[in-house]
Amino acid sequence: MSVAEFRKLCEEYALDQIDRQREQFKQLGVRGDWDHPYITLKPEFEAQQIRVFGEMAKRGYIYKGKKPVYWSPSSESALAEAEIEYQDKRSPSIYVAFDVTEGKGVLDGDEKIVIWTTTPWTIPANLAIAVHPDLEYAVVEVDNAKYVIAHDLLEEVTQKLEWENPSVVKTLKGSDLEKVVTRHPFYDRDSLVILGEHVTTESGTGCVHTAPGHGEDDFWIGKQYGLDVLCPVDEKGVFTEEAPGFKGQFYDKANKEITQKLEEVGALLKLEFMTHSYPHDWRTKKPTIFRATSQWFASVKDFREQLLQAVKDVNWHPHWGEIRMHNMVKDREDWCISRQRVWGGSNTSILW
Repeated sequence: MSVAEFRKLCEEYALDQIDRQREQFKQLGVRGDWDHPYITLKPEFEAQQIRVFGEMAKRGYIYKGKKPVYWSPSSESALAEAEIEYQDKRSPSIYVAFDVTEGKGVLDGDEKIVIWTTTPWTIPANLAIAVHPDLEYAVVEVDNAKYVIAHDLLEEVTQKLEWENPSVVKTLKGSDLEKVVTRHPFYDRDSLVILGEHVTTESGTGCVHTAPGHGEDDFWIGKQYGLDVLCPVDEKGVFTEEAPGFKGQFYDKANKEITQKLEEVGALLKLEFMTHSYPHDWRTKKPTIFRATSQWFASVKDFREQLLQAVKDVNWHPHWGEIRMHNMVKDREDWCISRQRVWGGSNTSILW
């Protein structure tokens, strides 16, 4: 079946659903201009959309770039935030030690920096560890080994890792740790210590595993330090040859083998499981990931105030619609507008 034939079948299906919805609305007593529905797949709407898109492109608001976006392995497509819903997911929670190889005069070089993550599958893409410049960090000695964590999290980490009688050897500011070098747990490459304002002490260790190809904060901070955007996962969610030892494995199933590898090399300090809210594809109801790919984006930051004023100028019924639209525009940065599908769900939108 050609793409054109497939799209035609999709259109017929969408129009049939519109007819069904119209009859159901009538039966429910919903009032509307039933003979003149606003259907986004109609040519007149698409023409207007193209005109607006062209004007945005002329003004430089449309661009193509490579950065992490919500990616659905089940749909094999990028998704916008509006296409994400949250469901509970059981994930592995691991604490991992990265050996310090260059202390830069602030560490002796025999310490281990401890990170925490609920996505072991992103460890093959690790290129850095982020610390907060203003936080106090402690070098903690336990059983003849020295670990670096945020001082405020010492009690919590001690309990999690079942440390007995840990002693604080020294404390230092996060800013002192900048550009200390650690070694990736199982690949022969460096993992640089960098500074990031996004680091908190709400959970974990205060030392954040950073994979620029798999996280928005990771991407932007990696860009500041000139790190590569390594993304060793393909459109199906399967590891590529850029993740030696795990090529061909589905990312979620690879969690177990990656954790076992960490344990094998002595880097795994703790493994447990937790249930947390996790982004899912609203169509397939399956988990999404952050994945760096080349996509088309619409930037709205340069004219956000005009958009907010336009929202305010509309007479809304019911009133809560204005609040919803205002918040959607207010928090919008760069909007991923490209999809890897031949039929988009947004093309079937209707208003009566």
